[in-house]
Amino acid sequence: MGLAIRRAWPTEDRQEILGLFERNFGDRYERRFNYLFSNPAGQCWTWLVYDQSSKAVLGTTSLFSKPMYVNGNPLAAGQVMFFAVDAKNRSLGPAVMLQRATFEPVDRGELAFCYDCPPHDQGMSTFVRLGMRPNCEMIRYVLPLRSDEYVRKRFGRGIWTKPLVSTANLLLGVRRSYHGEPGIEISRLDGAFGDEFSYLDRLVSSAGVIRAQRSADFLNWRFREFPGHPRGLTENTTGPAEVLVARRQGELLAFAVFTSQDDDFIAIADLFGLQLAEVGRSLLEAVIEIGRRNNSLGVYAYLAEGSELSRIFRSAGFRPRERCARVVAYEKSNGRTFEHLNTGLRWAFSQVELMQ
Repeated sequence: MGLAIRRAWPTEDRQEILGLFERNFGDRYERRFNYLFSNPAGQCWTWLVYDQSSKAVLGTTSLFSKPMYVNGNPLAAGQVMFFAVDAKNRSLGPAVMLQRATFEPVDRGELAFCYDCPPHDQGMSTFVRLGMRPNCEMIRYVLPLRSDEYVRKRFGRGIWTKPLVSTANLLLGVRRSYHGEPGIEISRLDGAFGDEFSYLDRLVSSAGVIRAQRSADFLNWRFREFPGHPRGLTENTTGPAEVLVARRQGELLAFAVFTSQDDDFIAIADLFGLQLAEVGRSLLEAVIEIGRRNNSLGVYAYLAEGSELSRIFRSAGFRPRERCARVVAYEKSNGRTFEHLNTGLRWAFSQVELMQ
């Protein structure tokens, strides 16, 4: 079987892409397609790998434009998403071909770099074949609010476990008091993200770090319009994203985005802004209080280990659990060094950088 790869287009190749999405992603495939080509950041590249004899399409991947800050400099980057190879063709051959294709816009100078976020060892296999290593690892940080899930998994659902659950829940409810940052007002944002969020994005220092830009256009698309996934941020989201903002005398300082999940957890998608060591903690405590009122099992977030955010979450009682993804980046080398992604920079990633 001779394989080849080609660029795909949203009109001419719609049915082939939809077929791959349906076979690999399930009943959300058409929403994924619409989402694929609605990115406000600009261009999206999509490729198909196919059998040269039968012309049968075997796999696809896409690269989304994603504006980033790297050590204080705004750069055009790309994020690899919707990597799919049909089960009967999941050898490294088609996967490596698709992965190499995502490097092409970087090699041509259209993007400064691109990155992928494989969630498991199997997803890393193509990068291992290409001699690439993770740039950072993403960890799920969790704050339990109720013990029901843990106790039932460990001891079962018998009547005799109820006292264990009650005692554990009582202990989880005992938290050291936190009185908040003086002068900070926390409120909900019910409407659209305005220009003040773009201004905040420019104010927040990105010296020494790699992170996504957070313009109002991006935030509205990702958390308000979200045409690809109308239910919310992820497949198990039960409702629209909720946003809390922190202000001092009316000035926007920081915000948090979170959703309720169908597993009775709250997922924090973003915590961003100025003075996060103090203001961020106040926002976290507000989300935790909402979780308590909603009788949630707990609150979690995906964070790069060693980032500023991981320290803030730890201060609020969150603890690292399992590794949820690796970040693997590609940048064109001049033969000796890389221009942008030097090893001295910290990957200040959260779920915003993981998702498109």
